[in-house]
Amino acid sequence: MIRAVRGWSNGQVAKRFHVTVQTIVNWIRCVDHGDGTVQLPERTNRYPDFVRYIAQQLKAFCPMLGRYKIADILTRAGLHLSASTVKRIIDEPPIEPSKAVEPTSPSSPSTVQAWYSNHVWSVALSVVASCEGLWTPWSPNALTQVHPYSWYVMIVIDHFSRRIMGFSVFEQSPTAAQVASAMDRICTENNVQPKYLISDQGVQFVADEFCRWCEAKNITQRFGAVGKHGSIAVTERMILTYKDGCTRRILVPISRTEMIRETQLFFEWYNEFRPHMSLGGKTPNEVYFKHRAANAQPRIETRPLAKHSTPCAAPRTCIAGRAGAKVKVRLEFLEGRRHLPIIKVERI
Repeated sequence: MIRAVRGWSNGQVAKRFHVTVQTIVNWIRCVDHGDGTVQLPERTNRYPDFVRYIAQQLKAFCPMLGRYKIADILTRAGLHLSASTVKRIIDEPPIEPSKAVEPTSPSSPSTVQAWYSNHVWSVALSVVASCEGLWTPWSPNALTQVHPYSWYVMIVIDHFSRRIMGFSVFEQSPTAAQVASAMDRICTENNVQPKYLISDQGVQFVADEFCRWCEAKNITQRFGAVGKHGSIAVTERMILTYKDGCTRRILVPISRTEMIRETQLFFEWYNEFRPHMSLGGKTPNEVYFKHRAANAQPRIETRPLAKHSTPCAAPRTCIAGRAGAKVKVRLEFLEGRRHLPIIKVERI
């Protein structure tokens, strides 16, 4: 879409996305041929192919029938389609019979849904570039993603509360034994273990050693689908937040101690001070520890003519004191980190 709007060549697109020209060509080919690598969102109101095939066949065998007549006939038969839908289907390219009657694939296992804290955890590994960058122009370092050019960060998140339960930093891609040891430490620190553990199908998580650790802890493993975007959406979103809010706003240190400290501060701020949209504006710690949410406290009303019945932004709360209050905003930063703001509003 960007390429079409800007009128860029493949070389210009590749330069702005920091990939090779061949990668851009492959991406465009995937979209054009629909090989499944790149999938566009499917409309929820789109009828199955066999319904479209029926409407097209009625028009082909009975050309005298218009869109209104076809819609009326199908409605009387119990298949309710509007005339505009029939017209759109008729104008589409013909559906192949084999595609129209193709049996559906077996349904995938049901998604595990978290109903309480520590019910479902997710674990994932992500590569984070250090201040030295992921590569150097000389061999063999140009081919490696290890310290001091990058870190491997393992993040464990609780699905119900979106709380970061723990993390671990590795200098290179960890083994299954290292991942199991880090998970064991995180469970011990929190004095709890999940019922389900969701991960991608990385070599560390499918290895026999890690599977045996899960069995010993009575943890059921679940895996995201290979190549399917959104199968581990909670973890993917957390990693994006971590990179956008932390590692892309600082000079990622080379020292392991400093790297652990910076990551720890960000996750402390994330758990305690960052409101989460899916939690209704609550923070992960408020949900996990069942604390009363800050946005459920009585509000400060700055409108002089407001009454207790005057609506406010959700969640609706009563007025603390009198209306028409004047306030000041106090901005602080967690241990001086400018990317970790703490905002407080005080009544004057």
